Amino acid sequence: MKFIICIFLTILPTITFSKTVIIQSNGYIQSVEVLKKSITQNIPKKEKVCEIKKIPVQKASRGFSADNLIGALIGGAIGNKLGEGGGKAGSTAIGALIGSEVVRSDKQARAEKNQFVEKEVCRIQNITFTETSEQITGYKLYVEVDGQIVEFRSNRSYNPGESIAIRKEVNYFLD
Repeated sequence: MKFIICIFLTILPTITFSKTVIIQSNGYIQSVEVLKKSITQNIPKKEKVCEIKKIPVQKASRGFSADNLIGALIGGAIGNKLGEGGGKAGSTAIGALIGSEVVRSDKQARAEKNQFVEKEVCRIQNITFTETSEQITGYKLYVEVDGQIVEFRSNRSYNPGESIAIRKEVNYFLD
């Protein structure tokens, strides 16, 4: 029994008595500050890059190119004008072949003289550009309540002058 009384007397002075009172009150928004953070992103993008390069004519003379097509069209038009009656189709075809061959032999002659032709050469290039944007992270509210300005952080924005419900907790302790 003495032991239980000793424990009770030892614990009793360490027990504090307190009371918490919760009060609902209204406050008024005085000002709002937007809280932001910067976000930087690297964004990949494909871009067409073109440049003018000098290409030896011998490389340009291989195969059928736009130059050959233009020569064939001009030769075909001349053959069409010269042909008469039923021979018009044949003279157009022969003119197209002659026009294409004239262009090909001109290219070959230039290739033998080591000449160069300027051509536009394009390629697709992967590039990365950096984009920085601001993101709203919240709002800092300055609220007048009980004659004081109190600062709160919120995910919601309010307008100055707006009324807001405030829950206030008051703790009372014995010394």
